[in-house]
Amino acid sequence: MNETISTIAVIGGGSVATSFVYQLLHALELPPRHTLRVLVFEPSESIGPGQAYQTDANSNLLNIPASSMSAIANERDDFVRWLRARSASYLASFGVSEIDPKDVFPRPLFGAYLRDVYRRCQRKARELGVALEHVRARVCDIEAPASGTTVRVVTESGNGYVAQRVVLCNGNLPSVAFADLHGDARYFNSPYPVSELTSRIGRDDSVCIVGTSLSAVDAIVALARGGHRGRIVAVSRNGRLPSVKSPHNPSLSLTALCPAALDSVLEGEDGATLEALGAMLHSALVAAGGAYDPADVIGLRDGDALAALTDELARARSGPRLWQAVAASTNECIEHLWHALGDLERQRFLRDFRSLWMARRATFPLRNAEQIHERLASGQLSIVDGFAGLYRPCKDGPFNVRRSRNAGGFDTLECDWVVNATSFSTSIRETRDPLIRMLVQRGLAREDAAGGVALEFDTGCLVTARGVVERRVSLIGSLATGAYFWTTSMDINARLAGGQAQALAASIREAGMARVA
Repeated sequence: MNETISTIAVIGGGSVATSFVYQLLHALELPPRHTLRVLVFEPSESIGPGQAYQTDANSNLLNIPASSMSAIANERDDFVRWLRARSASYLASFGVSEIDPKDVFPRPLFGAYLRDVYRRCQRKARELGVALEHVRARVCDIEAPASGTTVRVVTESGNGYVAQRVVLCNGNLPSVAFADLHGDARYFNSPYPVSELTSRIGRDDSVCIVGTSLSAVDAIVALARGGHRGRIVAVSRNGRLPSVKSPHNPSLSLTALCPAALDSVLEGEDGATLEALGAMLHSALVAAGGAYDPADVIGLRDGDALAALTDELARARSGPRLWQAVAASTNECIEHLWHALGDLERQRFLRDFRSLWMARRATFPLRNAEQIHERLASGQLSIVDGFAGLYRPCKDGPFNVRRSRNAGGFDTLECDWVVNATSFSTSIRETRDPLIRMLVQRGLAREDAAGGVALEFDTGCLVTARGVVERRVSLIGSLATGAYFWTTSMDINARLAGGQAQALAASIREAGMARVA
């Protein structure tokens, strides 16, 4: 009987791809006379870190505790175990002196962990007889004939690879804001790697950071630790920093706190409402021993950044912020909650509540908050609202940042450098990414109304422009936000990657069993 050869193409070699490959290999039970090739397309030298966890300054911290940062969905403590197996001198090279699972660690350290996870993938592949290959090339096209069981993956050099399945793990799309400034030597389209900021920006130069979210926090802290002395202004529409995570927060389970309310939301025949979700979270908060305190949950909103951060620090230091623990517990089922809402309620959330959710649900570490507070108190740093535009009137002159005043009219702030910290893009209509543009052009992908790429919820497979599910191509990562919402968190992406890995392993096994029969 002839041997069957299957090829799986994984596009991208960052954290999500590494998680998927690991979980696929550990779920496999290859049928007799079945050879499997797994091709990982990643132009970088190493697989694992991707851009999110690349080599960078140790000041660039994770925003999630180590206990929730495993690349393996059913081994939540894998990263912590890996940390505990490292030598003290190795950890010290990342500025780490002790290991507390509730603590946050440098992002480059997590990148080193991911490299090691991929090395484990290589060992497992050899054990199984799977051909795992790193193809150092960037994919620019996927050809998927309407009839047939294979697709053709095309790289920038024109090489083509035939595969039965493609899994897109191609990471974050660059921001498309301020397109006229792209290529300007004094403009950063992203804060990462933050080491670039400290190496290029003069210590006495003025800097404007557009955005006040987690990316802005990383940029401010990097400049502070790099010895920057110049004026820094962080500006956004609302001028709000994320909430400061209390180190005293317990780890909670939403399914244990309010099972009846959760089931009611997930199983509602007519779709859940935002009000039902809010009631469920309130039930969970009460079950955890907390009470709704608007000043704590919503935060101060009087426009005084120093006063707001002073209040945040006091609350974070004084004890658990149970609402943060309850919000974090939604990670265990966030994609199902999002799916239960239905299209209209999702649009209502994005229109009316997303900004507040992002400012409060996204938390940052106490030690980073203390660095920012020090700069605010000294007057070196200002955090303001009312962002209304950015331009550079003269090629060699300063940038001008327009800011609307509450009383009407505009102010103009001048700065030597601009850092775009408005986060990555999830718009596939506006992106310049060659692969995504080709997928849209071919009709293989269409935009989800809630952002990112339209996917079938149960499988993660692409929904084409004709509304047909393309079973040969699936996606995991930030561009899955429309289907699963919170797709920037490692634990959620690891779970989604594990689900696709399990399903693909089962289909390979079943196909082999059918062939043998």
